[in-house]
Amino acid sequence: MKHDPNKRLEGEVHVNTEKMEWDSKSLEGLFDKMLFRNEETGATIALIKFEKGAGIPMKHEHASNQFMYMLSGKYQYTETGITLEPGDYYANAKGNFHGPTVALEETVFLEIYDGPHYPSRPEFYDNDEDAQ
Repeated sequence: MKHDPNKRLEGEVHVNTEKMEWDSKSLEGLFDKMLFRNEETGATIALIKFEKGAGIPMKHEHASNQFMYMLSGKYQYTETGITLEPGDYYANAKGNFHGPTVALEETVFLEIYDGPHYPSRPEFYDNDEDAQ
């Protein structure tokens, strides 16, 4: 079935992300603006911001599929050398080990998970809430 961008959704949601505050996480230099969360499935949609020099310090895996769309900055997967820039799309399949990462400059991307983020809380977070 072809997507109809003019079809009105039931239960519309409108969020002006410019008016939202960035929420800091226990990983230094990481912030988010949560746009959607399904408490039953763990699925989320969020804007993610890394300060320059911040990143995920180790290889890790996700308990669901992860999708990212770069909005600004440069974000590098240091082991593979993949560097994401504005307009880039990147995805990790459930269970695929990836990372570590570093923001080469302040970076913002849209991140979508189709289920829970992690099989268990990664070492780089100080609390369970940040791993959701």
